[in-house]
Amino acid sequence: MANGLAEYAIDNVLNHLFATGTFAKPTGHTLHLYDGDPHGGGTEVSDTVDDTAYVEQSITFEDEGVTTDDRVYNDLACTFPAVVYGSGAAAYDVTHWAVKDGSGNMLAAGELPVTVTRLVGEPLVFAVGAIYVELARTA
Repeated sequence: MANGLAEYAIDNVLNHLFATGTFAKPTGHTLHLYDGDPHGGGTEVSDTVDDTAYVEQSITFEDEGVTTDDRVYNDLACTFPAVVYGSGAAAYDVTHWAVKDGSGNMLAAGELPVTVTRLVGEPLVFAVGAIYVELARTA
């Protein structure tokens, strides 16, 4: 699943639009790093590595109406601080990201274009537009 909604979001949106459910807009979006696909057993890196450089970061998105490509993008750069190895932690590969709401529910996830190996002293910055969630339109 590349840069798409997570099962939790899909279920709630479908129930809201077509069934009897209601789904309030989630708040408190945070960006999380993973060592594999979060839908397929990937582990959240902050749970694996003893280093605050992997702790989730706040993220916000622009209104989809601003673009014409069926995507919402992060509207501000999102920076994970420089790595300072904790108790025995070493360099770590990051392959995926996920956005969660303030309650910890995964809303969307995607794969990074290239694996990022986090090294000591290096922050990880996602520029404006680097994190996006897209939906496919029907013809």
